Amino acid sequence: MISKKYLSFIGYCLLFSVALTSCVDFNDTTQPVSTTIRLERPEDFLSTADLSGLTVTIQSSEETITGVTDASGQVVFQDLAPGVYDISASVHVNAEQYKKFTGKDIDPREEYVMTGSVNQQALASNTSLQLPMKMSRKVSLLISKIYSSTSKIEGGSYRIGWYIELYNNSEEAVDAAGLYIGLLESESTIAYQQYPEDKAVTPGFIYLKQLFRIPAASPVMVAPGGTLLLVNSATDHSSQNEFERDLRGADFEAKDENGKVPNNPDVPALELVYTTYKSISNMNLAAGGPCSIVNFRTAEDVATWPTVYADGKTKGNMFLRVDVKHILDGVDFIKNKAQTGPDINTKRLPTSIDASYTNVSTASGNIGERLVRKTLSVTADGRKILQDTNNSQNDFICNDNINPRDYLEP
Repeated sequence: MISKKYLSFIGYCLLFSVALTSCVDFNDTTQPVSTTIRLERPEDFLSTADLSGLTVTIQSSEETITGVTDASGQVVFQDLAPGVYDISASVHVNAEQYKKFTGKDIDPREEYVMTGSVNQQALASNTSLQLPMKMSRKVSLLISKIYSSTSKIEGGSYRIGWYIELYNNSEEAVDAAGLYIGLLESESTIAYQQYPEDKAVTPGFIYLKQLFRIPAASPVMVAPGGTLLLVNSATDHSSQNEFERDLRGADFEAKDENGKVPNNPDVPALELVYTTYKSISNMNLAAGGPCSIVNFRTAEDVATWPTVYADGKTKGNMFLRVDVKHILDGVDFIKNKAQTGPDINTKRLPTSIDASYTNVSTASGNIGERLVRKTLSVTADGRKILQDTNNSQNDFICNDNINPRDYLEP
């Protein structure tokens, strides 16, 4: 039995996304509830596949609880306080397990991740829920660090030292030449509803405000456990305050064609492939979020991909439409509101790319927080393996003092 202290909620209407929108009254609700969660097999899975031993996580604002499935993929959580929960499951699947689940062979070097999530599920009575699961291939070059928080300086906030970091999580060197890095639109009103997925305006696509590419003219080799540091200003920012760092050793720099941000001529340029904002050529990272990011490869000519106005509009900003089939890795960095906490309405990515989301701990910023991927383990030769469950709530933490290219201990 799973125990949890009981909470009493004042009645209010809660908008939540599973398959409906409803008004839930928690007034004087003090009796514990239970929920039975059954994993819904991905399309390729055998109906007889044994799903026992898989971990399901249920998380409220107060507590995180885990349970383990039986052979049918079912787990029961008992003695829960009525409230609102995020429910998720993420499972690594190697070639042997893939054969067991699907009856099909894959290259023994390949690995997949099976993920599913339901966010902001209201539990006011005993319930049974289906948790749809999806399979996606594990990738080598992970988005491992995002720094787009402000830090405080005299007279204001410092925004120049922002960066994105990629990490080679595999045991072989990877050529990053030609890799695309996309920044999703971050309009105050979401341009195209993608989540929940039954509300998606155009399912199967995401929308970018900017797209950069690592130059493809020559190899850009990243060693196992190595990183790529992509910055807006490859200069020394460390004199500003304790949160900023010396970025002169960056691998690539998104050059500011307007000259407002200092650039380093010794650091190669990221190629700007598309930008919604004609006056902005460096990475338009959004302080505090939403600041969702993807990476991908494609042999297609992205110049032929459509650009579209926000849903229902015929003028204003235009965004690059990208088929999700191209995406290798994505991090859904949502906004954190001061009064209500993480705003699920600012989620941009479908759950097939990121089963949940991540966010910095404050809404106002000015404390230099980085979103950093957790370290899962360390190999015998000291190489860190970062956590990659396609679920950013599980995979990322906030840290305000870590250095570029460094990662935490497991």
